[in-house]
Amino acid sequence: MDLLRHLRFFTAVAEERHYGHAAAALGMTQPPLSQGVQRLEKHLGVRLFDRDARGVRITEAGAALLPRAEELLAAADELVQRAVEWAVTPSLRVGLAADLEGRVPELVRQLAEQLEPVAPAVAGSVELVDRVRAGDLDLAVVRHPGVIDGTRAGAVHMVPTRLVVPDDGPDPGAEGVRIAEVARPLVVPPRRHQPAAHDQLVDSLRRAGHSGEVVEEADPLARQALVSAGVAVRLTPDPGSGRDLAGAPLPLLLRVVLPVPAARRKDVDHERAAHIIEQCLS
Repeated sequence: MDLLRHLRFFTAVAEERHYGHAAAALGMTQPPLSQGVQRLEKHLGVRLFDRDARGVRITEAGAALLPRAEELLAAADELVQRAVEWAVTPSLRVGLAADLEGRVPELVRQLAEQLEPVAPAVAGSVELVDRVRAGDLDLAVVRHPGVIDGTRAGAVHMVPTRLVVPDDGPDPGAEGVRIAEVARPLVVPPRRHQPAAHDQLVDSLRRAGHSGEVVEEADPLARQALVSAGVAVRLTPDPGSGRDLAGAPLPLLLRVVLPVPAARRKDVDHERAAHIIEQCLS
């Protein structure tokens, strides 16, 4: 038996002194209320009410039990309220493409200031799209182009990139470094992170006069180390790093993907989160 529920029946009848009025106060019909009081009486082994022509009268045993019942119900209500207060506020689960590199901290900071708390996840774009589709992430910033079926995608943003070269790399001209003059391969995240975007970048390198040779490395620190070792060069969207690129730009194409409306969490403002991110990318 649901003791708390049946005690609420008891206290409502004791307060109203009328089964019909008590049922109305509880938002239910009278028969199940009467049956519930009878079950409570049977469970406790005492009669709680007497009914006569003048209405409902609480028995001596019922009057003795009433304060205890009210205390128990008040304690139960307080427990529920405390649980609500103790509950962890749902975090905004945001995925960030590893290609963002030095732009990640600023994006997270902006989200945390306006929509805290934030639970960030940095990974390849294919994985992030899969996690948005599966409901593990509330939204993600991913590279474009790529397969985004089963999600809702925002506009494509072109984020400028800069070229990071070893100390003995080509000197920038007045307009910056020309990619055609770079003999070393470009170190990039693995193709599996976003195949279509990877292939598009290689094509752009070749059109700009570079060999198109790339070295795939998932760890951003390892990519930096390869440049420092003189093995490769790399592109970064971090405006505080590298050198300007002259000639054909090689921007990082990004877009925000969200779950379809029916799959979104009700306690998350997906559209506002997407707007904050897009403002940072603009």
